[in-house]
Amino acid sequence: MKVAVIGLPGSGKTTLFNALSEKQVDLLPGVAGSAPHMASVQVRDLRMEWLRDHYKPKKYSPATVAVEDHAGIPPGSARSDRRGELFGHMRNAEGLVVVVRGFTSDRYAYDDPSSDPARDLELVALELLSADLEICERRLERLAAEWKKPANRDRVDREKAVVQRLADALNDGQGAHAVDIRPDEEAFIKGFQLFTRKPTLLMVNTTEDGGAPALTSSALKLAHRFDACLQLEADLSAMDGEDREVFAAEFGITEPLRDRFNLACYRGLGLQSFFTVGEDEVRAWTIETGDDAVTAAGKIHTDLARGFIRAEVMAYDDLHALGSERDVKAAGKQRLEGKNYVVADGDILNIRFSV
Repeated sequence: MKVAVIGLPGSGKTTLFNALSEKQVDLLPGVAGSAPHMASVQVRDLRMEWLRDHYKPKKYSPATVAVEDHAGIPPGSARSDRRGELFGHMRNAEGLVVVVRGFTSDRYAYDDPSSDPARDLELVALELLSADLEICERRLERLAAEWKKPANRDRVDREKAVVQRLADALNDGQGAHAVDIRPDEEAFIKGFQLFTRKPTLLMVNTTEDGGAPALTSSALKLAHRFDACLQLEADLSAMDGEDREVFAAEFGITEPLRDRFNLACYRGLGLQSFFTVGEDEVRAWTIETGDDAVTAAGKIHTDLARGFIRAEVMAYDDLHALGSERDVKAAGKQRLEGKNYVVADGDILNIRFSV
């Protein structure tokens, strides 16, 4: 899973990145064309830790969240000449993390030093909406040219109807997520990677005292909100273990930021984990809630999805309660499921397949 951390300049994106990665990287230079900071943040899962201790595998592979810290988005950039460089890196992310500022500071040269999270959220939303609208408008221009060829008209008419609905919604200030797209229409817009269709986690960067107003946006698909004083969290992540515990207790922080952030990402992006286990490796795999057994098999290897026969399934809770795979089978808790089985969070899968 890859998430793009975005926001206005000075919102605290890189501070969040430093706290999550336990690195101390500098602010990204400039805006357009700057490659993002990247880090793989391990997802702590107590179930995985139990499985590791139970199987004692040669290899232990928890789930990870790939976090990309992007340069700030200044207002008006979506219609600038450098928009391709600015937004190009962001489009391949599966989800967005929009950081808005809920504090004032004289440590950064803000265009407007006042704290207004609602204003900043709408400014970011407008840039993403404008960038999406440009993609739709460009595609409509190309479709108009393609329509001149009679052989293409049926396909062009169907595609144009979809893209026009998206463009109309975006022109009205509604995100693309508000447009109902049928499964047979998805292929027309799959390559667009529209920002306003991506699930979005709202991160409010607060003061040490916390507190920020209710926030909403019709343009963005806001799925979850997460508040934290990122400077405090970054300071914590840079400390040694004992000092960190004392400092965290003083501010009432009981869990590391990365654990709370990962949980927020999973909730906000509609994700869950299934596991594969054995003496060679215990591994967590990330899928979307509602994914079927074939999709899960494909996460492990495309050959498993292509040759899928059945999935041997047992629930982590059953294994944990009964103590061994043999006892799970004896209790009738292990079962065989077909390709349409909807994988549950915490399922342990063994895929049967043919070559």
